[in-house]
Amino acid sequence: MERIIGINPVTEALLNKENNIEKLELYRGLKEDTVKKIKELASKRNIKIFYTGKKIDNSQGVAIYISNHDYYVEQQDAFENLDTREKSIVLILDEIQDPRNFGAIIRSAEVFNVDLIIIPERNSVRINETVVKTSTGAIEYVKITKVTNLSDTINKLKRIGFWVYGAAGEATIDYNLETYPNKIALVLGNEGTGIRKKVREHCDKLIKIPMYGKINSLNVSVATGILLSRFVNK
Repeated sequence: MERIIGINPVTEALLNKENNIEKLELYRGLKEDTVKKIKELASKRNIKIFYTGKKIDNSQGVAIYISNHDYYVEQQDAFENLDTREKSIVLILDEIQDPRNFGAIIRSAEVFNVDLIIIPERNSVRINETVVKTSTGAIEYVKITKVTNLSDTINKLKRIGFWVYGAAGEATIDYNLETYPNKIALVLGNEGTGIRKKVREHCDKLIKIPMYGKINSLNVSVATGILLSRFVNK
């Protein structure tokens, strides 16, 4: 059984009728206005509400419990959907480790209409309570798939019309000066080491976000938001 905490994540999970929700747990000290919508959604779905005197850390006093929920989509199904699109944005996360970064990236992906997030099966953060909470409900609307080999996956994307960009601080191309096609795949690397060499070699171009301050790097989730904003406004 999986636990989801926080007002926004719980609200979005309740709105997703595919979720098999076992129960809703509310802290007794919450104001009625705070949880009115959540209680209404639970009532419509006949979900049991339990009240507790103990608040779970970082939960805002709200938690639901879901049985056997799988956030990942099958790779084949995801790619068949991409093949039919004239315009599309895909994110490829190369060994992202921090669950808060992953959750924030999912949130940006939903805001900027990303069709799919691809992560490797090994050496990558998994969807957990922190990821769901940080995404503030966006995870209910973004497709995520796991693959065994990112390089092979990049080649598959190229065969269905995607142009693949890697985000790298040492790149020479200013992201804001590039002309982008209709189908874009963006590769983002590990928080400490960036994109792995083999994955980098499969990118069509490497782009960078110019830095003007004394610090020469950005958090990967912040960089994702900046780049996605440019892609949708190309």
